[in-house]
Amino acid sequence: MRILLTVVFLVLVTTNLIAQNPSESHLGTWYTYGSHHRLSERFSINPCAELRFYETSSNYNLAFVSIRGNYHISNNETIGLGYAYLDIDTVFEFDHQPNVHEHRVYEQYAINHNISKLNIQHRARFEQRFLDFSNRNELQNRFRYRLSLKYNLSNTIFINVLEEPFVNFQDQAFHENRFYTGFGFKVTKHSQLQIGYLKQHIRKHNLNRIQIGISFKTDRRKPSTTLVQL
Repeated sequence: MRILLTVVFLVLVTTNLIAQNPSESHLGTWYTYGSHHRLSERFSINPCAELRFYETSSNYNLAFVSIRGNYHISNNETIGLGYAYLDIDTVFEFDHQPNVHEHRVYEQYAINHNISKLNIQHRARFEQRFLDFSNRNELQNRFRYRLSLKYNLSNTIFINVLEEPFVNFQDQAFHENRFYTGFGFKVTKHSQLQIGYLKQHIRKHNLNRIQIGISFKTDRRKPSTTLVQL
């Protein structure tokens, strides 16, 4: 526990202060919405959305909406198939170039287990990205693996630490990595709020982002809802 808290503290207070370009010199923000709806013993769906800014609340970067269907192999093991649409502004500050639009199909496998108060989740995902640039269309494929650690400090407060490398099947194979750490608060039995710091290395850029997210869970298998990690 002390080691986990030390890692969280060091990451929160240690950032890259040397600006390489305008997008790196600003603290951006990701606003996220997620939900998990258990439809039956075997099936569930996950609608989610994101809005990203190069700066705290201005300079639009990206909008993202997605829905995923899941098949529950067991209580802690799922496979899923999803679709996402993205509208992406790749230029910092204002420009007159059209945004990149992406239609994404992805397949994933997730498994989690507990060690005392620590929840560990492994998620492997393959993505097929259909990109619409201003002068061409392109299909890109990539693989991403996410390791998630969640530690309950109390019945209502927890710590999250995530590490997620990406592997491209085209140029620059190791083109992106995300490291996140933050706190979560269980607002109600079926909702939670998370606030944290995200370090995103993407191609040659090192970006510092604040991530603020809200998530909900419902379960049609029983009258009441119980919050779980999404």
